[in-house]
Amino acid sequence: MDGVVERIGVFALVGLGSGFVSVLFGIGGGIVRIPLFVYLLPLFGVAQSVMMHVAVGTSMALGNLDLAFFRTWAVGILIGVLVGTALLPYASTELLQVIFAIFMVTVGVYEGFLKDRLVFARTPPQGAKKVGVASAIGCLAALTGTGGGTMATPILQAFSMKMQAAIAVSSATGLVSGTVATVGAIAGGWHALGLPSYSLGYVDLAIFAAMMPTIMIAAPVGVRVGHMLSETWLRRVYTVLLFVIAADLIRKLVV
Repeated sequence: MDGVVERIGVFALVGLGSGFVSVLFGIGGGIVRIPLFVYLLPLFGVAQSVMMHVAVGTSMALGNLDLAFFRTWAVGILIGVLVGTALLPYASTELLQVIFAIFMVTVGVYEGFLKDRLVFARTPPQGAKKVGVASAIGCLAALTGTGGGTMATPILQAFSMKMQAAIAVSSATGLVSGTVATVGAIAGGWHALGLPSYSLGYVDLAIFAAMMPTIMIAAPVGVRVGHMLSETWLRRVYTVLLFVIAADLIRKLVV
């Protein structure tokens, strides 16, 4: 199955589903998209050796800001994304799947057991510590295709930053990491073998074109449904979902 029409149709539906679920649970879309890409990309002829690279690159392609804090934070994000993007072509699909599975389990543990209770410090990080934390977030974002914003909000809150400020920094973080990592994914995968048709490096343009409008359509529906459901119930379902997906990714690696 390699037709571009079929690919657009299937991933338009993926966009609807991932847009709805990501907003329903209040999470970054990448953590929903990547597992779906892992299952679907091989069906469209994407080689196993570059499957996770295409998944990560395409996902990255798909916002009150404290500018004084963000300036050096952005430097760290930029450093981390550049490191992660440079490492991406050298990492095997299997290693990227392991990294993503560990990331999913970590997020699941945080959401299910540590949220609102995890405290690293009484003040936000400054100086070299801030750059180091941001660099780690940027590097992991580039390797998982989840966007730095997914990790920035809970980490900054654990450093006692107010919720509104953390969300603002997180939004800008996602913009920086997404832009840089997308450019890096295009450049890093420019000559890779086994890529799908209509791709720029590791970014599948057909999937991008199919999913972007449907994500925008589904997101408001997810918001409305989320307002009707219990936050506790949503968090529990989300935690179980993360563990199940992570376990299945690991199973695919060992069988």
